[in-house]
Amino acid sequence: MKKYFLIPIIVTLLFTVSCDDQLERFPVDTLVEETAFQQVSDLENGLRGAINSINRGGGQASLIAFNSIFTDNCRVGVDSGGQQIALINQILNTQGGDQGTWTDRYNAINNFNRLLAAASTIAPQTGEEDTYDNILGQSYAFRAYLHFNLLEYYAEDLTNASSLGVYYQNVVATSGFPARQTVGENLTEIENDLTLASSLIPASATDVNYATQDFITFLRARIGLYTGDYTSAISNANTIISNYTLANQAQYTAMFAGDGDTTEVVFKFDNVQGNNAAIAFNWIFTGTGGSFMEMSNGLFAAFTAGDVRRTVNVDPTSDPGAVEPLLVIGKYPPNADTNYINDYKAMRLSEIYLIRAEAHARKAAPDFAAAAADIASIRTARFGSAQTVGTYTSLNEAITSIKDERRIELCFEGFRYLDIKRYRNILNTGIERLPADCGTVPCSLAVSSEKFTFPIPQAEINANPNMVQNSGY
Repeated sequence: MKKYFLIPIIVTLLFTVSCDDQLERFPVDTLVEETAFQQVSDLENGLRGAINSINRGGGQASLIAFNSIFTDNCRVGVDSGGQQIALINQILNTQGGDQGTWTDRYNAINNFNRLLAAASTIAPQTGEEDTYDNILGQSYAFRAYLHFNLLEYYAEDLTNASSLGVYYQNVVATSGFPARQTVGENLTEIENDLTLASSLIPASATDVNYATQDFITFLRARIGLYTGDYTSAISNANTIISNYTLANQAQYTAMFAGDGDTTEVVFKFDNVQGNNAAIAFNWIFTGTGGSFMEMSNGLFAAFTAGDVRRTVNVDPTSDPGAVEPLLVIGKYPPNADTNYINDYKAMRLSEIYLIRAEAHARKAAPDFAAAAADIASIRTARFGSAQTVGTYTSLNEAITSIKDERRIELCFEGFRYLDIKRYRNILNTGIERLPADCGTVPCSLAVSSEKFTFPIPQAEINANPNMVQNSGY
């Protein structure tokens, strides 16, 4: 979030006080804050725009690319022309805080804050009260979602409440010198927003393209896991699991091929013609389909015959048996319109099973049998027949298995970097690529590397005397 703007100040006393009201009027066709939001329907349009600002190519899509390319899920493709080379070389952009995440997320947060500020000036008409409340609830829910997203990448230790977090922006801000708050303070603000959202979003609101009560519960489960509150993670996961069913093989295929099924989708970003985050273009060229980044040999080897995830993630144009294997990423196919317009499924039931499994394994009194049962549930759905997982005998064994399952279940969905970051101190392993996936790029990233936390953008550090950089930068 940049805190420095050129603000031209022109002081010219040309008019008397009697002219003030004329100067304060805007042309009727000028779209400024005073004219953009005048009724509840305007707020509805503003909400759609604010949600879109999360999902644009420089926002969510960039983080999906980062998690796959920076880690061990990608290798340089045969059609490479140098695209994403800095990323696969594990070079972080300290000037922009990497992937533009800092600026993108705070800009999106500001959009929801503007919506809330505008709503405070609008009185809903009779019959509009529920819609009005829902818009407020959506804004609080997404504001919490975005701030936790910032914490995932910029906080050094999510399990330490005293560790530095980010600045929680709950008002419209275009200038100022805010200081970073602690992780504990951020989590309190996030929970406050989620509580407000839960009180305003009706149970009847079930559109998976918007925040719902299940969206809030899901986010709480994810936050609980990442912050070490395993009791909360399990409790919230239980609620979601009671409301949804894992997709079978046909439903899983349809979920990604044409966005034709939402059986296990709790929330997704809806991409349509003219408003497309173009997820697939993180790895392939527009129009031609040639891959400048391919699936890594390591990830491909993790898939087993009979697992529908192999069919969905490995594009049919691939040739894994070639002397130089061709492994085209197929999770986001061209679909019927050939324009690679795919929805991003940001919250799926399978992740909740993985959250619950990990929480069972990591809680003070581990339940390794329950953790293994959750992994078996996912595998049964993906193989289409009953699968068993032997009970884990140690935390290391459980986390190794869960990490492997998350890799194939959530690949190319924006989790791999965050997972390796979370597990590195348990498994004492950073990023490890197979020699066949390295070439001229690094084969590993040390477990102690500062690169497991994003740098605060240098532009922010330079402009804001109260901003503190993360260690190592």
